Amino acid sequence: MSLWLKWAPVLLLVLGSGCASQYRLVQTSELETVQECAMASDHNHRVLLSQQQELARGLDELLSELEQTRAQIPAPAPTESALQCPDVPYVEPSTDDDLAAQLVDQGAKQVVGSVEQVRFDDLGLESQVRIDTGISNAILPAKNIQPFERNGEDWVRFVFVSREGDEREVERKLTREVSLAGSDKQRPVVRLRFTLGRLTQFAEFTLTERKSASADIRLGRLALRDVMVVDVSSEFLAPLRSAEGDAP
Repeated sequence: MSLWLKWAPVLLLVLGSGCASQYRLVQTSELETVQECAMASDHNHRVLLSQQQELARGLDELLSELEQTRAQIPAPAPTESALQCPDVPYVEPSTDDDLAAQLVDQGAKQVVGSVEQVRFDDLGLESQVRIDTGISNAILPAKNIQPFERNGEDWVRFVFVSREGDEREVERKLTREVSLAGSDKQRPVVRLRFTLGRLTQFAEFTLTERKSASADIRLGRLALRDVMVVDVSSEFLAPLRSAEGDAP
């Protein structure tokens, strides 16, 4: 018993030292792991920051190149649509003296009424037509409209019917096709030469099916162009010149 009591303090000291060393080793290992994670996170953060800075520099360079390229591109020249409809002036209802004064003011422009007699020179026919400034192209009601091909080109055959009932079969090269307001159906367009008053010119006519004998041929704004003035309160203001005086 005396021997046990003699060595007991020494044994307790040794056992206590072993436990303390083991506890310190565990805590140190965990601390090293945390430090390694922190170092890795800091490294990743620095890499991401460097990549973001590189992307920002690349974006600035790209924007600068775009600005330089835009400055070198010339501005497009202004173009005017070939189908732009010119404004057709109206002549207010007037007396004969006022109309004569307006003719002087308008110079070479032809004053026309809401209804006129027109000669279709290539067809050798005359017809009464209605002047309609509410539409762009001229409209020609016709019979037996038949598209066909000639020498690889699109043509159209139709029967021209004047307001007076005279008929003439006509073949013309197809200019284009259009759809009228309120309809999805494509209508053929042809060019015809006509004389109104003292003026002779070409115009595009949209062909429609003639459904009644009272269907009017109508001249729109493009047919009038800027050489005619419309007096909507009058009719037959532009008598036809003789056929012998027509231009070839």
